[in-house]
Amino acid sequence: MEENTENQEIKEIKECHCKEPKTEHWIKFALILFVLFIACYLAVYYVLDQMRHAYYMPPMPMHNIDRIIDEQEKMLEGMAGMGAMPMHNAAMMKMKTPVETYKDDSDNTYKMIIDLKPFNNSPNNISLDIQKNKVNINGLGEKSSKHSDKVYSFSQSFMLPEDIDTAEVTKEQKGHKYIVTMPIED
Repeated sequence: MEENTENQEIKEIKECHCKEPKTEHWIKFALILFVLFIACYLAVYYVLDQMRHAYYMPPMPMHNIDRIIDEQEKMLEGMAGMGAMPMHNAAMMKMKTPVETYKDDSDNTYKMIIDLKPFNNSPNNISLDIQKNKVNINGLGEKSSKHSDKVYSFSQSFMLPEDIDTAEVTKEQKGHKYIVTMPIED
């Protein structure tokens, strides 16, 4: 009889330890998944935040802007030489403007000298819109050869610090130069 009660107790103990409620397993599994999700989220957030700060450069004072521009031009010329830029873009970067402007203090005028070579040596291929303190220039030139046709287009605007007398503006052609004289209003 004693053996029967012992066997019964052992069976009860075994049954007790073998049968844990299944809801506990699911709760543990859900908590582990939740903690894993939060850990992954925080890791991705940390990496992205570090990347954002790694590429940020605070603005630096530009003490010598000419030196900086020269360095950039050298870098771009080097890139053009390595084939990083198409040649026509590199050629355009080196191209000079066909217009020179300056103030002539001797006769109180602004002078604009336009090189007519790119515009088929004709002042008719240039349009000037002269206002009180602004000058707009548009030009178009064509060059044809056996194998290709090239079109050269130019547009530029100038803001003048003083008003000009638009009625007294003179234009004259001297060789390949088109000279526009604009007297300053008194």
